[in-house]
Amino acid sequence: MSDRSRIGLLGAGYILDSHAKALLSTPGVALHAVCDVSRGRAQRAAELYGIPNVLTSLSELAASDCDVVHVLLPPAAHVDAAMQLIEAGKSVFLEKPMGLDSSACEALCTNAERLGVIAAVNHNFLFSRGYEALRNEFRSGALGRIDHIAANWHFALPLLQFGPFDSWMLAAPANILFELGTHLGAFIVDLVGLPEVASAIAANPIKLPAQQLVYRHWTAIAQAQATTVALSISITSGQADRLLRVRGRGGSAQLDFGRDIFWRDLTVTDNPIFDSYEVAAAAGHALDKQATRDRRRRLKSALSKGPDANPFEDSIFRSIRAFYQGGVENLDTRHSARFATDVVRLCEQVSRAAKTGRPSTQSVSVPQPKPAKAPDVLVVGGTGFIGRRLVRKLTDQGYSVRVMTRNPRAAAIELGDLPVELFAGSHGDAASAAEALKGIHSVYHLAKCEGKRWQDYVDGDIAPTRVLAEAALAAGVRRFIYTGTIASYDSAHASTVIDNTTPVDRAINRRGHYARSKAACEALLQQLRRDRGLPVVIVRPGIVIGPGSPPAHPGIGRFASETRVDYWGDGANPLPLVLVDDVAEALVRTLLVQGIEGQTLLLTSPPLMSAQQYVQTLGQEMATLIDARPRPAWRYFAADLVKELAKNAVRHGNRRWPTLHDWQCQSQKARYNGAMSEQVLGWKPVSDLETLRRRGISDAVDWFLR
Repeated sequence: MSDRSRIGLLGAGYILDSHAKALLSTPGVALHAVCDVSRGRAQRAAELYGIPNVLTSLSELAASDCDVVHVLLPPAAHVDAAMQLIEAGKSVFLEKPMGLDSSACEALCTNAERLGVIAAVNHNFLFSRGYEALRNEFRSGALGRIDHIAANWHFALPLLQFGPFDSWMLAAPANILFELGTHLGAFIVDLVGLPEVASAIAANPIKLPAQQLVYRHWTAIAQAQATTVALSISITSGQADRLLRVRGRGGSAQLDFGRDIFWRDLTVTDNPIFDSYEVAAAAGHALDKQATRDRRRRLKSALSKGPDANPFEDSIFRSIRAFYQGGVENLDTRHSARFATDVVRLCEQVSRAAKTGRPSTQSVSVPQPKPAKAPDVLVVGGTGFIGRRLVRKLTDQGYSVRVMTRNPRAAAIELGDLPVELFAGSHGDAASAAEALKGIHSVYHLAKCEGKRWQDYVDGDIAPTRVLAEAALAAGVRRFIYTGTIASYDSAHASTVIDNTTPVDRAINRRGHYARSKAACEALLQQLRRDRGLPVVIVRPGIVIGPGSPPAHPGIGRFASETRVDYWGDGANPLPLVLVDDVAEALVRTLLVQGIEGQTLLLTSPPLMSAQQYVQTLGQEMATLIDARPRPAWRYFAADLVKELAKNAVRHGNRRWPTLHDWQCQSQKARYNGAMSEQVLGWKPVSDLETLRRRGISDAVDWFLR
């Protein structure tokens, strides 16, 4: 590579962040252009990473003065885009999988070689620290002749539970294999070459909302000369197990590549009395040294916002750095497009043996629903947990609904056969908001923001709420319903009673970003009511449970996994739980009651269940022993304070100052009383423990494990 190679990024999706961070820390390169069909996405990436040129078409990028282009598009578009770029004289660095058809990948390799440019592919786990240690053991002969290799990708795929269901990965059965199996295939091909697949099965199918079939378990057996190979994929929820194990005649090596932990087992004595001790002691010593070294390095990198703060980011950084250090004359075989073509061939063998067909080159086919009449109710946030139930109840009761969404395809799947109008846009864009409000008499604002910095909430929650509210005023809507949160209350003390008259926490500016942002939106809307007559009604749902929400609910405690949770406090106090269907019913009723503008309505069932009781029921329903422990607020605060002291010391961009009070409020020790809302709305939420357990926990578990 020449000095200061100009780098282009094609595609501004989630993986761009990892590539951009790695490139910013790689000597000899400069981020030069970002290209995406959405100028907004490309512009945001350009502003975040200081990229000078924003483009919106592949032809523009091909005509640019970039030297290398990172192809970060969905897999079905990889080969065609790369072919156009190399014909324009660009070298390309593709995300895996290289493509979906080995013959097309082969043609790309041939064309790149003919034109004298690089075609390289990122299989980033091949450059992790742990894998390079295993690879060195393998190549040095320290393990002896290799007898067996097992590669597992047992890792939950949230897409299956929560969407978006229009993802390419879910469009056809083989797509999961080509997306995830290439990680495993890359290990195998690098170690022993392309094996011959003897048998494969795809099992545990699930039908998703757009009727696409996804197999959640894959197993394949293959042979590479004298080495047998076993590949296994499971994308159901459960303990993470992303493991590569290599067994040789003289020892074995294991890599937890998800955590980047490597260890080896070497027999050092033939005395069975001492063998177990020697093996365990050696592995324990090596793991202890590795853990201490990695923790120190990752903490330092996290505080300095380095590209190697976690194992996944580190592997991408090391892969990209190796690519630019090597150059065309010294291209690492792990980056070679011909190597990547063999990885695709291995996936083709598995899909043929499992009889799952070829991967899809198209996204999920989605029919666009239509309302029976012109919409008169606008829902923002209509594809969320509460929003989906609300939209269904509104349509069931005869309202014509328009849903504002950034992703109409995903929304069409989420809302199924409901007769709604989908409006593509953002409520933070004044023109979109004005257009979406045409013909609308009532607005539901259920959207929320997630971010790491307070400014993320200012830009993504507070400012868009103002835009939508002012557009609603201009449109003359009759009702504007906003969902706040009980997180904005001072709920730290058992002596406090919270009802419709309770204001937000007086110390709200010292609370977490989410609680503070929601309170700021409420204050903004109430000010617009006083100054300009915005007909706003605030609703604050309790801890909302039911099918569609993870049973390991963050309102109950901090779940490290499905079998390990720390309570927010001792977990003994009754919690303000409420069923999602009851919340949706209350929201519909909020449209019908006159004279409630300016009011705040608390939506919660009577306190019936503690966190301890919830976890006990959850364990029974999931047939799982859950390790649940009390954890006082001061311990959460102390750990948070140590982290933030370090971040403030280095002036980290996401630094803040935590408070003990904020952690105390997590326990929800206050007593919640929703009787006033029941009376105002003529609403009756579930008020018996058995029904709350059945519909809030049992049904949620059935949905989650479906």
